[in-house]
Amino acid sequence: MEALLQYATSRIIELEKMLLVDVPETVWPAEIGMVFSQVERAGDLPAHHQRRLKHHINRMLLERMPVPAVITAAWSLAHAMEKYE
Repeated sequence: MEALLQYATSRIIELEKMLLVDVPETVWPAEIGMVFSQVERAGDLPAHHQRRLKHHINRMLLERMPVPAVITAAWSLAHAMEKYE
């Protein structure tokens, strides 16, 4: 049971690092702003979460995900980020 708990803990830490990447201040392309503006309540997130969300949006667009899928994923990320204010 302890090995399972250690695995679960390490996996949670790994996933949090993916979600909460450290993103410096940057100027984002207009496409990022367009998608960001479509994500409900994204503008209400703290600035550091907004930068992280824009980082993830940028990566998804670079991976050529369809914009509706990026918006859906970004909404899900923004909702998860609300819990880490």
